Amino acid sequence: MAERRRWDLLAFGDPCMDLSLDVDQWPEAGGKVMARAAGHSAGGTTANAACALSRLGGRAAVFGRIGADLFGEQLRRSLRDDGVDVEHLQVVAGVASGLALSLLPPGGDRGLVVAPMAAAPPPFPVQRLHDALLQSRVLYAMPRDLAELTRISQLARRTGTRVALDLEPSVVGDARALAQQLPLADLVFFNEAGFRAGTGEAPSADGLRRLLDQGPSCVVVTLGAQGAMAADRDGVVRQAAFDVPVRDTTGAGDAFNAAFVLARLEGQSLAASLRFACAVSSFVIAEVGARAGLPSRAAVDARLGQAGTLRLEGPDNVW
Repeated sequence: MAERRRWDLLAFGDPCMDLSLDVDQWPEAGGKVMARAAGHSAGGTTANAACALSRLGGRAAVFGRIGADLFGEQLRRSLRDDGVDVEHLQVVAGVASGLALSLLPPGGDRGLVVAPMAAAPPPFPVQRLHDALLQSRVLYAMPRDLAELTRISQLARRTGTRVALDLEPSVVGDARALAQQLPLADLVFFNEAGFRAGTGEAPSADGLRRLLDQGPSCVVVTLGAQGAMAADRDGVVRQAAFDVPVRDTTGAGDAFNAAFVLARLEGQSLAASLRFACAVSSFVIAEVGARAGLPSRAAVDARLGQAGTLRLEGPDNVW
């Protein structure tokens, strides 16, 4: 049994406030459509994952920044309410907290406009991140800068911390960029669009296996209404989506990724981990907002028809 660390997942990145608008149709270029306010809620890709993992019974912390403003305080409070450790959440004066605007058309397949916090000035907080990684089993990030990704991956390797990356289209770029990112990770998540952007092809068993040859020991692709697929050194598995009404897809991928990480840390098989993650995301898409539908472990077990999922801390080399 590996030495028990303080956190299962360290979410690297700045939280942001999500503002949601219901629209009947997408606006054309230069056009205008009427909208209905659907509320605002705490969000941020990696922060959402931390909250999802915590609600499922895992231990999570955030390594990021918020502004010294009203949204920043709401973001901090929401993380703490979900049981996420905010010891490494830095408050930055004079900089606005991040914002994301979601447009929700009928069907729930939302469009997103993101205004992140201003880039942090140098120097990079190497020692602070090193200390946090020593207490973490997995570092979870959505990298937007290769130099930063290289640095945090190297620090994670030194501390024996696994690296999980979420590579959406705006992050993965193209095949050349993907080839630079893959060796820096142990576990890589894509949505279908991200996989196509990085590989130039549709997700397939052979395509996932080829990515394994470039460094990571596990690759996962979410396929929306078609479910998800995953590959590791032992094979490729596929899981159908759970049949639930879709209200808003915001945050579903974040919750899916967190659930998969937790299941693998618990020693669940690749197939069981994929099914567990699909079950978790099925709760999220039924509600508006990234965290409104985040389920408890008991709710997920009930949906899976289980009396209770075995929860044992597995080895840190599960990928």
